[in-house]
Amino acid sequence: MAVARVASRYAKALLSLAEERGELDAVAQDLTTLEQVVEGNRELELMLQSPLVKADKKQAVLDAVFGSHLSPLTQSYLRILVQKGREGLIKDLTTEGNNQLRVMRNIQEASVTTAVPLDDALRAKVLAQVAKIHQGQVELTEHVDANILGGYILQMGDRMIDASVKRQIRALGRELTEHDYEPEF
Repeated sequence: MAVARVASRYAKALLSLAEERGELDAVAQDLTTLEQVVEGNRELELMLQSPLVKADKKQAVLDAVFGSHLSPLTQSYLRILVQKGREGLIKDLTTEGNNQLRVMRNIQEASVTTAVPLDDALRAKVLAQVAKIHQGQVELTEHVDANILGGYILQMGDRMIDASVKRQIRALGRELTEHDYEPEF
């Protein structure tokens, strides 16, 4: 919990400074690059978190890996993190930074699960359903699960719309078992 709070504060500081300087788009791209590289390289992540590796060696590795691929603001920020001994937070900082960017830009993540892959018409219907809930941009993640039999399950934040055939069958089954029906003769 404390790590997330610290990462959140560092991310907020970086984004505030970037916004103030008009470099928010460049820093957003840098956060994505950092996240992809650190996520894809376990050795780099372990090296950054290791107390045995000295700060100057960590800085040299970061400079070698990212070099001119990051904006000067992000490079300076990484140097500050290393100087303060917070380089182990880079992974958490990128995740939190991207979350804060989504909030700043009014972008909502949504996940849709269907029994078959979505075609363009179904995707448009799902996005229309999302537009009723959220006024802004949506990042839609699609999942296929044949177990839901049909329909869809849409999840956005803490909201969920379960319009799957599987749920409807379960609801019908509960309704039939909860009520005593007597046949009419």
